[in-house]
Amino acid sequence: MLVGILNNRITWEVKQLITEFEKNQIKYELLNNQKVYYRLSKEKDLKSNFDLILERSLSYLRGLYSCAILETKGYKVINNFECLTTSGNKLLTTLKLIEKKIPTPETCIAFKDRSAINAIEGNTGYPAIIKPIIGSWGRLIAKLEDYNSATANLECREIMGNIYQKIYYLQEYIPNPNSKNPTDIRVFVIGDKCVAAMARFSPEKDFRSNIAVGGTAEPIELSPELEKLSIQSSKAINGEIVGVDLMIKKGNLNVIEINGTPQFKGIASATKINIASEIVEYIMNKYK
Repeated sequence: MLVGILNNRITWEVKQLITEFEKNQIKYELLNNQKVYYRLSKEKDLKSNFDLILERSLSYLRGLYSCAILETKGYKVINNFECLTTSGNKLLTTLKLIEKKIPTPETCIAFKDRSAINAIEGNTGYPAIIKPIIGSWGRLIAKLEDYNSATANLECREIMGNIYQKIYYLQEYIPNPNSKNPTDIRVFVIGDKCVAAMARFSPEKDFRSNIAVGGTAEPIELSPELEKLSIQSSKAINGEIVGVDLMIKKGNLNVIEINGTPQFKGIASATKINIASEIVEYIMNKYK
């Protein structure tokens, strides 16, 4: 078996996967999507005859389009193009969650600043959360406390060059009344199995819990409801290896986002679970 690891940088996660592939005597090759070019055809014309390609690109668009090309050529890629398309776009993810009747926070989309204000004042209320529909690690997510902060934030986004920043994804703010409770929960799903879960906590002066912005994490046990919702969410986007983010709204779990190329250093550190080993075991059991 030969596995290609599609990447644009050798991350901690890629190094862990390499260790596990070598431990299990599985052949692998690194496929840097910044150093290759693709001939658009239906031919399997890469230099190596990969049995499977594992998408681990930090660049969403490079990974997405590489996946589309590789699948057209007949290569098996995980996660696949459908999963990456949906999970990489918060708008599409929310629509899929609604379609599958998976609980998710109240969300509105607007395409102009005035319409965005109307959406907040007529639906989500203040404070509201604004997120880029494409983005990760908590970047450009803002809490709009009132009319003045909302108009100032929207004005900045109106003059940004990136068209995606002018698609206003507005979500209700879910308060956390007790700082001892987690801000949100991340569950790592592989196939039909939830392999790890962690609670994330916001730093003192930030509402975001992303570890990239200073959030902290600790392991938690998987309840039947948490496990069920996480697996349902993964299946909703046709995912095989995903990270599911959830929050607790008035005592009930709500799915916030699904990550189709989840980093796992944080959850591996918090739970002491060898996520890379779980991924490689899944590949061996399903594809070898």
